[in-house]
Amino acid sequence: FSRYVVHNSCCFSLIATIPLRISSTMTTSCFAGSIFLATAGVSTAFTIRLPPILPTKHHHAHSSSSLFSSTQAQSYLDTLSNKEADSTSTSNFWGAPRNEQEIIDFISEAVFNDVSHHDAASNALNDNVAPTIDQHLQRIEVISEEPPLVIVHGFLSTEHCDDIMNAVIGPEEAYDNSENVKNQLKRSTMGAKQDKSQQRTSSTAWLHPDHCPKPLDEFSARVSNLSGLPTSNFENMQVVRYQPGQEFQIHTDHLDSFNDMDCGGRLATCLMYLNDSEDNVPEESLSNNDETFTGGETFFHEFDRAVSPRKGSALFWWNTMERPGSKGYDKNMFLNVDLKLRHAGLPVLSGEKWVCNKWMHPLPFPHGV
Repeated sequence: FSRYVVHNSCCFSLIATIPLRISSTMTTSCFAGSIFLATAGVSTAFTIRLPPILPTKHHHAHSSSSLFSSTQAQSYLDTLSNKEADSTSTSNFWGAPRNEQEIIDFISEAVFNDVSHHDAASNALNDNVAPTIDQHLQRIEVISEEPPLVIVHGFLSTEHCDDIMNAVIGPEEAYDNSENVKNQLKRSTMGAKQDKSQQRTSSTAWLHPDHCPKPLDEFSARVSNLSGLPTSNFENMQVVRYQPGQEFQIHTDHLDSFNDMDCGGRLATCLMYLNDSEDNVPEESLSNNDETFTGGETFFHEFDRAVSPRKGSALFWWNTMERPGSKGYDKNMFLNVDLKLRHAGLPVLSGEKWVCNKWMHPLPFPHGV
């Protein structure tokens, strides 16, 4: 009630905006739109004039309409309660099929905290033209609605991408408390047993929060908002380097054997590119850019789509048929791989490709971020 006009029913007239908090020392009763507070032995009656609709940033509570009845007041409180419940159920968003606009709307708010697309759509409708997404939201591309597969451009800043790479290859002064882990770049492995394979020929390092805290914290927070899963369920960030000729042949990120882990299987993946393919760099800039590469697209066989790496862009998808919010889902259940999300890292032709992965589980990961 902290934003609404309150009329004190004492012998003098007072209009004020007060926050209302209920504690163990405060009791309330509500009828006919009036609330009586009894605290510290003093009784005060306040009549609250509620607005006829839920205020938004475009609507303020200036209403002088008649008092709400107790039924109307309760209905309004239910609206507030439902709104709060909706805000805490983002982990269930992906449990049901969604259309493209719903996915874009959700990601724009979850990742970028942006709601300006509602105004853009309204203006377009008023002009009798199809709603358009503003420039900010053009960073979100839906490859598939079901199963969900999305690209979020600008997921992390180019500066933070550099910081993550620097934590692996230097300079050590990127962060005062960072530890250079260049010597930890090792041959990439596969599966629960971490076996080496010709199917995956890259090099890998694992980053812990103290290596570069600001980028890792921001990345984990955005992945959590996007997936609806807590960061405690995440593996540490995996940074991967692909040199010419190296690849990761078609595979799935979840395997049946992962269900035997205490944290359960790999529910979802967020893969972010740390440098650019030449395809995404203006031709006039290529001569002065030694950080680009050719080849190395991420290929999704089911959708016949090869994604060209762009620095700071992230791919997000669910690896399993079961997702939080889906019918019958339980975090302790056996997870079945969704073969539609098979993908490959195509061979790098020249230069070095750098990516990072964040894998999510239904239960806490022992050494997660």
